[in-house]
Amino acid sequence: MSNSRILKSGAGALAAYGLAIAAALFFAFPIFWMVTSSFKSEVDISAYPPVWSFSPTLANYTQLFTELNAWQALLNSALIVGLATCIAMAAGTMAAYALARFDVKGKEFLAFEILSLRMLPPIVSVIPMFIIARQLGIFDTPWLLIAAYALSGLPFVVWVMRVFIQDIPQSIEEAAMIDGCSRFETFWRVTLPLLLPGLAATMVIVFMFAWNEFLLASMLTSQEAKTLPVIAANAIKPKAIAWGLASAAGVMMSLPVVVLVLLMQRYLVRGLTLGAVKG
Repeated sequence: MSNSRILKSGAGALAAYGLAIAAALFFAFPIFWMVTSSFKSEVDISAYPPVWSFSPTLANYTQLFTELNAWQALLNSALIVGLATCIAMAAGTMAAYALARFDVKGKEFLAFEILSLRMLPPIVSVIPMFIIARQLGIFDTPWLLIAAYALSGLPFVVWVMRVFIQDIPQSIEEAAMIDGCSRFETFWRVTLPLLLPGLAATMVIVFMFAWNEFLLASMLTSQEAKTLPVIAANAIKPKAIAWGLASAAGVMMSLPVVVLVLLMQRYLVRGLTLGAVKG
């Protein structure tokens, strides 16, 4: 290879790395700004030009947990979103398996009807849910949000997991059943392990949707079942925004999602890649 071609190839690789680093810095800078602002005092946050060297303080986190009762909101979010995600994943995966493997009459129409529920804007269902919750006496309880989040995540799980299940050759399941496995044993021992990448990718997305949801949480709770997004919104006052408090709330909201993604990264990349090339 001539020297000019080597130099051209090296310059191309250097430019690609430079663009990749620039893109990473562009998307990472707001996170860096949020984390550093959460440890700044209000004077340092509002200083112009921006202060890069400052004395870190935990005052924003202290205010978040003492005045806004963020610890209770964090527990509520963990309970509500965790249970809702588990219910949506379990029910949605079973429904997707039925649609993918069994000869259900009109299953394409049924699948489209399930997907159409996902297209419904959440604001349409808020008022009926509010009225029903008041009449049943479950307003401002975690169970109401668990049901709402599980139902809102169910159509997405059904549609995504159906594609992953259809990709598994049916002959593998038939071979297991010939060897004596029941339908449930075949699903549990053969199909489910092969679905782990898809389950991980779908679960992370459903968890993120529910974890960041604000509209239902703000309309269907008042005191007892408040979640973190509602608490974080309290940092925005009518005449000013408490940037330090809002940044601390943002960090607290981001941590569980980051931890979940790190735990699932072994399956997540493969699951998202598989989902990207399927119809």
